[in-house]
Amino acid sequence: MAFFLFLSLSIYIGFIVYIIAGLFRYNDTNNEDNIEKTVTIVIAARNEENNLEALLNDIANQDYPKNLLDIVIVDDRSTDSTWEIISQFSKNYSFISGLQISDLSNEMTPKKYALTQAINTSSGEVILTTDADCRVPKTWVSSMVNSLGNENVIVVGYSRIDASSKSWFHQLQSLDFLGIMAANAGVAAWGLSWSGSGQNLAYLRSAFEKIDGFNPVSNHISGDDMYLVQAISKIGDSVFNIDPKGAVKTESVDTVEQFINQRSRWASNSKKLPNNNPSFFLFLVTAFLSNIFILVSFFFGLGSFFTAFLIKSIFEGVVLFLGGRLLKTPFTFFIFFVWAFIQPFYIPAIAIMGLNDKFKWKP
Repeated sequence: MAFFLFLSLSIYIGFIVYIIAGLFRYNDTNNEDNIEKTVTIVIAARNEENNLEALLNDIANQDYPKNLLDIVIVDDRSTDSTWEIISQFSKNYSFISGLQISDLSNEMTPKKYALTQAINTSSGEVILTTDADCRVPKTWVSSMVNSLGNENVIVVGYSRIDASSKSWFHQLQSLDFLGIMAANAGVAAWGLSWSGSGQNLAYLRSAFEKIDGFNPVSNHISGDDMYLVQAISKIGDSVFNIDPKGAVKTESVDTVEQFINQRSRWASNSKKLPNNNPSFFLFLVTAFLSNIFILVSFFFGLGSFFTAFLIKSIFEGVVLFLGGRLLKTPFTFFIFFVWAFIQPFYIPAIAIMGLNDKFKWKP
């Protein structure tokens, strides 16, 4: 048993080295090609009256040619003033339109259905997605389209949690999310596509149609973003956009309960990975077992525990340092130390909860 867990840690460290090597393959030069394509931005919003107006102002002020831009916001059964906000912006800007959904679909889960309806009523060559509670810079569309270029079919954009002026708990979330993004960037440098966030994705409409949209996973309550990244990357080239001009900012959650629920929902997506993406699945399994190994090693003595803990933490720290430098997301040593200490408890618990669907979707 101990040997098996040690082997898992060794394989996990091998993955980490692979990610680190990938992060070294990037440089700081940005794509300045000024590629122009017709773009449809799709946003699904449910009870987002507190966030939507700020996002729509960001989008309305994009430096991308407005005659090539089409924004479709779907009001997914909101009970607040979300639709009123959408209606006002659609009156003020000709390139913004709204779509209101009042009933659930029998064939597709709510968010996938909302996004599908938005895509079906639009015509942009490029589909760009974000969430209603995000903020985007005015260069967002230009950066993502330039990153897509003329060769790629999907771009995974960088999303960050801005917690610079908040508590250590919010900073922990920012660091944890940076780790996810840095891992995606690292493997993307080698041509692999593990995952991404619907907060910042760009892909060709033709590619979305070729994979039959969300229909193959229509009844999966979560994971539409990971599915798109993995499915579309199988039919063409993908890339991770490290350009800070294309980075999206999202908010952290405020309570531990919300955090656990969010991460458990994300972890639930791994159930389909053995067939869809074996390498990513193996990485997640070894990450899970490595943290179990850290806990088990405690019973073999403090020396064994600290040795295993330090080896794992040093390699993960390098990923976070390189990722933070590459993606312009700083963090403090104290936050990293706290993050590293809770990993052996947090990762196994979240994984088990996610695999057993112990999470709640937005009401």
